[in-house]
Amino acid sequence: MFTGSLHPYQHDGVNRILSDHRLLVAYSMGTGKTVMTIAALEDLLGRGEIRSCVILVPSSLKWQWAQALANFTDAPRRTVKVRGAQLTVPTENVCVVVNGTPAKRRQQWEAAQHADYVIASYGAVLHDWRYLCAVWADALVLDEASAIKNFAAQTTKRIKKLRPPVRVALTGTPVENRPEEVYSIMEWVDSKVLGRWDHFDKSFIIRNWFGGVTGYKNLDLLHRNLSKAMIRKSRLDPEVAKYLPAVTETTHLVQLDKTSRAIYRAILSDLQAAMHELAERGEDFDVAAYYAGAQQGVGAQGKVMARLQAARLLLDHPQLLMDSAVAHHEGSGGSEYAAEFVASRHDLPDLHLSTKGKALEELVATMTAEGAKVAVFTDYAKMLPYMAERLEGYGDLVLFHGQLTSDKKAAALAKFKTDPDCRIFLSTNAGGYGLDLPEVQYVINYDLPYSNGVLAQRNTRHVRASSQFDRVHVVNLVVEDSIEERVQATLRLRQSLSQSVVDGRGTGSLDMDVESLADHIGNNA
Repeated sequence: MFTGSLHPYQHDGVNRILSDHRLLVAYSMGTGKTVMTIAALEDLLGRGEIRSCVILVPSSLKWQWAQALANFTDAPRRTVKVRGAQLTVPTENVCVVVNGTPAKRRQQWEAAQHADYVIASYGAVLHDWRYLCAVWADALVLDEASAIKNFAAQTTKRIKKLRPPVRVALTGTPVENRPEEVYSIMEWVDSKVLGRWDHFDKSFIIRNWFGGVTGYKNLDLLHRNLSKAMIRKSRLDPEVAKYLPAVTETTHLVQLDKTSRAIYRAILSDLQAAMHELAERGEDFDVAAYYAGAQQGVGAQGKVMARLQAARLLLDHPQLLMDSAVAHHEGSGGSEYAAEFVASRHDLPDLHLSTKGKALEELVATMTAEGAKVAVFTDYAKMLPYMAERLEGYGDLVLFHGQLTSDKKAAALAKFKTDPDCRIFLSTNAGGYGLDLPEVQYVINYDLPYSNGVLAQRNTRHVRASSQFDRVHVVNLVVEDSIEERVQATLRLRQSLSQSVVDGRGTGSLDMDVESLADHIGNNA
């Protein structure tokens, strides 16, 4: 039985799940989608309408979901030790968390046959597929359902084969960069809502003569159609806003030193040449699609991406560019372009100095002196130890990234939440999805992702109904007169596009990456 309490705006979501059974719950991040879903599932279990439920989540959220089930239901509880952290979760006859070695997971899937809840990561769709299919579940919940936004991904294809009577997709960002993403999600939730792909394409997508997407149309109609199987409440809605902290977002501009600026311009010159080659081939290029995994960088497009990446690495920290060159020489990844570029230069800046790193240190010093906890996000896992080295004097810190096991992630999160001396949470985008960080007062984006959805996830980790503060802050570190300013402008356009589809307001404009990137290079090279 559900034992928690709901805010008035949450009852609408619970009622829609109970009445529709197939629903996209697109409440903004921090508005309590997990609690709402638990309330609805407990009702369905109590009525006997479902016998069990599988909940698929990013690996970092498995234990967080288990803890929520213990907190908001009357299920019998147990204490588990995860990497030194004590977590309270339901007993295994109620909730099975699939976690650990293949042998352990096999035993857990066997136990899952008799449990009310089974919590597994999306990785189970690939690694434990036959066990997942054997679970007799009447309900399937996809938390952070943007995991199935990519049509071509094997995980997406398999999940779309799982069609129990109750299907609930949870995401505050159903359109991260383009409406095609919500079409993929809705194909699983209820394929009748948006119809056949060819009709969707003709109705809502504007393409140029060679098939590239240049914009979108009829987005008011798309919003109305989507709303038939979607419930949306924004953190900006008056009925929601009063339960959440206010948010102040600022941009902190960073000036490159003279030597780094010269190196940056040299990379831009190489980028300009690659862009010219791309234009001569008559090819279009969508940076966001590439980073979303929907477009591969080969040939001229690969040259553009390699140079873009090198520019971003340099702006974050000169050592990252060198690391990429060394990794290529050692055959452990890295960039061929970075290796060639570094070998050709004798004026590289001091690899231990980073103007952006210095700016980060100054910000964190001020914030932690106030007693605040701070979360810092970056696109690059290799940036984390460099940030940690700079910031270790301002309080204990934890590192959070995709290479950690789910147990290590849970332990790092527990330390940050419970240890008053642990003030700094350094994370890649792995920490941006679904984590509740109500202890945080400041989020710093050390760099900006290409994806609007990823940025929205980062920026709302601390915008929670359970926040300890009336006002929280987001600070974007952006190098002045650099490609980072262009990325920020692109993100604003994509945010407007997302709002048009999901909230029924905004525009369908879409920047042409090749043209806008060429303009930037011409102005800054």
